[in-house]
Amino acid sequence: MKAFLIGIAAAAGLAAIAAAVLDTEVQRSAGERYQTEAVRL
Repeated sequence: MKAFLIGIAAAAGLAAIAAAVLDTEVQRSAGERYQTEAVRL
């Protein structure tokens, strides 16, 4: 039972870290993503 709880805590910690990294580093707004030299949203 203890290993199961440790596994759940580790998964929750990794999910929180991944969400923080994706929010700050990877994701861009639609205006930034689809901006080209000819068209700007």
